[in-house]
Amino acid sequence: MSPNRSGRRLDARRCRGEHGDAIVVWCLLLAVMLLPLGGLSVDLWHGIAVQRQLQSAAEDAALAASSGIDTATYRRAGCVQLDPSSALALAGESVASQQGIGELASASFQISPDGQAISVTLQERVSLTLLALVLGGKPLIVSATAVSAPSGTISGRGCATAQRGTP
Repeated sequence: MSPNRSGRRLDARRCRGEHGDAIVVWCLLLAVMLLPLGGLSVDLWHGIAVQRQLQSAAEDAALAASSGIDTATYRRAGCVQLDPSSALALAGESVASQQGIGELASASFQISPDGQAISVTLQERVSLTLLALVLGGKPLIVSATAVSAPSGTISGRGCATAQRGTP
């Protein structure tokens, strides 16, 4: 033991013990702060993974739907455009057969007025764990949209008249 300025001796064991207590308190506070951040990152990463799956499913559905062309118009006028009923059926079948996506909150399919493109939008609710405490128990809504069009000539003979509805 060594004397201090006032002449009293300090106990070396007591000084080391107080320093160790401060480290323990600091580590506990750090853990309490990092746990919520880790939970938030897990929830957000789950949302990103679901969005990527939805995007892939939407792109597949749009690509499948773009093969539903109106064969009568193509044979008559040489114009490639979508057959709305065929394209919608192909998009719906593609979404229904997708593996890895959960129960969809909504799925919408829209064909452009000129029949040249289809847009597929999918939405899914993602249940959260720790982020639910912040959002009040509300699920995270994740969506994805893809657009596709049939490939081929869109300006064949008679295309302009076929799009107006006159043969």
